[in-house]
Amino acid sequence: MLSSYQSFARYQLLLLLSVVLIYLRSTSPGSLEPQKIEPLKEPPPADRLVVLVRDGLSAQTFLANRCRNVPLLRELFLHQGLVGISRPETTTYHPMSPYISLFSGFNEDAAIVARGWLRNPDPPDSIFNRCNHSFAWTSSEVITRFPKIKRPVAMNFENFASDVTKSCSEMEESVCRSVDRFLRGASRQLLNSTGVIFFVHMTGVEPSCESLQLIQENVWNLYQRFEKSFPDQRTAYLFTSNLGDPQTESECSLAVESPFFLWGSGVAHVKSMPGRSFVANDSGYRLPLHVLNPPHLTALMSALLGLPPPVHSRGMLPQGMLNTSKRYEANAMLTNAKQLLAQARRLRELHPKRMPAFWLDFQMMDSFLKASEGLKRQHRFKALLEYSCNFMPVLVKGMDYFKDYYRQVLVWAVSFAGIGWLYCLRCHLTVGRKCRNDLEIQGLTSFKWLVFIRGIHRLLTGLLVIYMLLERIPWLVQAILLMPSLYWKVTINVVGERPKMVCRKSLISSALLALICLGGFFRRYIMAVGYLGFAGYTNRDAFRKRGLQFYLWLLLLLGLTCISVLPESLGCSQPRALILSILLTLLRPLACGVYFNLITWLSNIVVLLAALEYILVGWHPWATYMASWIYLGYVAFWQRRNLQATELVFFNLSTLYTLTCTSYEPVVIQMLAMELQLGLRMKLERNEGIGPKTAAHYILVYSWYSLFAIGSFPAFDDFQEILHETCFGYLPLTYGLVMVMKLLLPWLLVLCILVGNYKDLGSHERHIFVRLLFVSSAMSLVLLQRLTGVGPWREILSRFAEFAVVMVFPLVWLLMWRLAQLKVGSKWMSLLPGRVTIR
Repeated sequence: MLSSYQSFARYQLLLLLSVVLIYLRSTSPGSLEPQKIEPLKEPPPADRLVVLVRDGLSAQTFLANRCRNVPLLRELFLHQGLVGISRPETTTYHPMSPYISLFSGFNEDAAIVARGWLRNPDPPDSIFNRCNHSFAWTSSEVITRFPKIKRPVAMNFENFASDVTKSCSEMEESVCRSVDRFLRGASRQLLNSTGVIFFVHMTGVEPSCESLQLIQENVWNLYQRFEKSFPDQRTAYLFTSNLGDPQTESECSLAVESPFFLWGSGVAHVKSMPGRSFVANDSGYRLPLHVLNPPHLTALMSALLGLPPPVHSRGMLPQGMLNTSKRYEANAMLTNAKQLLAQARRLRELHPKRMPAFWLDFQMMDSFLKASEGLKRQHRFKALLEYSCNFMPVLVKGMDYFKDYYRQVLVWAVSFAGIGWLYCLRCHLTVGRKCRNDLEIQGLTSFKWLVFIRGIHRLLTGLLVIYMLLERIPWLVQAILLMPSLYWKVTINVVGERPKMVCRKSLISSALLALICLGGFFRRYIMAVGYLGFAGYTNRDAFRKRGLQFYLWLLLLLGLTCISVLPESLGCSQPRALILSILLTLLRPLACGVYFNLITWLSNIVVLLAALEYILVGWHPWATYMASWIYLGYVAFWQRRNLQATELVFFNLSTLYTLTCTSYEPVVIQMLAMELQLGLRMKLERNEGIGPKTAAHYILVYSWYSLFAIGSFPAFDDFQEILHETCFGYLPLTYGLVMVMKLLLPWLLVLCILVGNYKDLGSHERHIFVRLLFVSSAMSLVLLQRLTGVGPWREILSRFAEFAVVMVFPLVWLLMWRLAQLKVGSKWMSLLPGRVTIR
């Protein structure tokens, strides 16, 4: 069943695919119908709503200096309306997420954004779908996500740098002029219309106290213009921000406080209430500061216009913010609660009937509907208002419980499958077959145990399938829950062949190195100490006979260990350090007494000189980009027979790696390669060989330390931001290739040095591959528990990248091993009489 590399790869990648599906699985309740609004004699609080959104405006800027920066708006909220801050519940992951949260009432999680990368996301149900007319002055991206909006005039919105203020002001004024022209021509047609939304999007950067004056003047002028066009006092206004940019830093706050000012028709004016407040004028007069989440504003906007909330909205209508009767507010609150209950009911239906009831079951849902209808018939609207308001948080908590219910169970299922796969790989770490006498002695006992285990396996699998079919568990969840059955079936079949497995003592060293490598994901110095111990232990005999080569090796070893205490160089822009790295790359072969042919020297010198010109002057960056890509093709496809194959590949790969760097990383990688080469040469001089187990450990330790010596996986995010500073430039089609080269070139260099010194390792390829699979699978079981779908975007991506790279590491190793064999382990070299020593 596992007779080929392809079969090993399929089972390894299947585990990775299952984890991807777990975290990308949709938790949406699906298609729902909007709630019906009960017709009342009392009209909605407002016929139209004007939403003014200013990008990048923070609450701190808006409320600073006792609101002196917004004198015109201050005169408004001193006498009418509500002022507060809007705080997202979770991190925002996409520039469009704040608008989805504001107009659709739910927060886009990382899984929704990631699925949007794979395919075009479906337009969410929003308040624009419920209203009778909607008009927007906004960007094309917003229109694409909300296709129900009518855009009177196409606006060209651009992203400006932080020091560009004039262009942003011109953009705001252009939007205001466009709104003014529209109202002059079309306002008469909308005088008697209800359920109308105007969305005015003012783009720009974080405003300063000076530019805020202009912003509030534009808002004031728009307010005056709408009041002049619609003099019936039936217009409500909301001024807010886009809630900040997506969070990328791991240490940033999840809450980005943005201001909101709600005033106009149907909006209450609360002068005092317990809780937070702010100084509203120079005399020290304080007003309540309302703290809401963006979905709450969605529910508030729907209630103002008398519309049902969006079907997937998590918003809860705040109590006491509407200037209406208790009856209207109670009905709006009940409609909001029914919409949340519909989502909770649908999510509950998608889960097993016999699952723990949590605190929300169908009986409680039906009881709420029955009790609320009774209060409504009795005209006890105050009690109905309180009852609905208190029940909605229970519904939201129940929705969160149901959405995450399967995730932890599926992670446990994949973990159990991974344990079975781990034992299966251990069975493949064989030292041969048992002798015939041993097989005859243990045959009967083993046969009985195998029959019993297979029977238990089939019984449990059958019961699980029957249970999942009866409970109508989703097909994707069923497939992942059956993965342990598949992997343990393969393991049982392998055990049935009764292989002679390696002893447990042989696995202790592999397990110890796996723990050391795992430590590198948490603290770089843990990997550094493990690397020092491994290199010193494998070359312990060199301490007996010390010479110049030994002291050079020891100096490199100690220097590489101390590098871990320095700041990460990956993702740092340090041109001076890079210039030093280029010079050392050129001088290292000469210092080691290695000489190449003219083509090799010319090709490397030319491309490194082009890199120097790009760093120091940068007059012709396109020439450096072209030279770098040509050199990549030269290294990849130019194959010459050379007695100094290892040194040639060392030089070429070092040069190529230098072209992908922005700091002193080339020095670190070349030091690591030189230390490995000196250590192997000292072993060869003592006529010491290395077996497949030791070779696998060398590959594991040196490959991972080549990353942790210069940085970590989160640092790749910083490197991506300065990718344009590398000699390959930044091209949308090739930046992924540069990122891959940054990670894999040191691994390839380690393999070339290993293959160049021990060419007989090719005969142990399968054993090395299986041991690397075993260690990587053990590491992935730990990293699997660290995966998360919430939190800062950088943390989510870095943790998944760690898990994915560890999972595919053996497969990538196999491809690079074949490439290393092609470069420095050619068969013609093994036919040469004796080994050539380069001094």
